[in-house]
Amino acid sequence: MMKRFSIIASALLAVTLTASAQSKETKKTSGNPVFEGWYADPEGTVYDGRYWVFPTYSADYGEQLHFDAFSSPDLVNWTKHQNVLTSNEIRWAWQAMWAPAVLTANGKYYLFFGANDVHQGEVGGIGVAVSDKPEGPYRDALGRPLIQDIVNGAQPIDQFVFHDKDTGEYYMYYGGWGHCNMVRLARHV
Repeated sequence: MMKRFSIIASALLAVTLTASAQSKETKKTSGNPVFEGWYADPEGTVYDGRYWVFPTYSADYGEQLHFDAFSSPDLVNWTKHQNVLTSNEIRWAWQAMWAPAVLTANGKYYLFFGANDVHQGEVGGIGVAVSDKPEGPYRDALGRPLIQDIVNGAQPIDQFVFHDKDTGEYYMYYGGWGHCNMVRLARHV
């Protein structure tokens, strides 16, 4: 009986010491929220070994007129890059800009976004801005929406872009109102 008690006591001591050691080794995290402010629709990517998050600035619809970005070398310490793109640069966006999607091609950085609550015949839809650096500043690449029309019942919003490295092609999925379209983007974006 004494031997059994001794084994149980040793096991409990080992568990206690292990738990104590683990609590001292707790890794530092960035916390929750990851960074301060009101943001939604985060797009995450890695550029040159640095982590980037491009979120929607979450405010009243008429005030969502800029994008901030956040970068980190370690997913713990974050740097805020304010106003990487604003409606001052996107003259046709007057109501809201949201749902950023990013990619890099041909040595440039591209930020795709939805703007205005577009309906058929109105100006708005999916825009694209370009920069020489991930932190911007980004400028309007076209001076107009890239996709403005309602096609197959899909409102031109909420895009996701990606590069298929196997084929070298660039694609975009987008849509709203319960419909989704996929388009191939030009390789020179």
